[in-house]
Amino acid sequence: MEPESIKITEAHYTTGYSIEMTFNDSSSKTINFEPYLIKSPVANINKYLDKGKFRNFFIVDGNLIWKSIEMTFPMADLYAGKI
Repeated sequence: MEPESIKITEAHYTTGYSIEMTFNDSSSKTINFEPYLIKSPVANINKYLDKGKFRNFFIVDGNLIWKSIEMTFPMADLYAGKI
């Protein structure tokens, strides 16, 4: 598949700050977002250390987002399993 055609079809919170994602090519990755959330200097990102807020993500047009794209990640990074 071409990188630009990769989309997330399913995403499930697992534990801590990890989310398991399934892509439209049937591959799946689990990513721990905690290191990113801790290191981010952006206040709007740090608030997602609140697990209630972190767990409130959506899939929109094949992308994983939080609160109207307040926090989102490049698809290539998610597909590679690292952020």
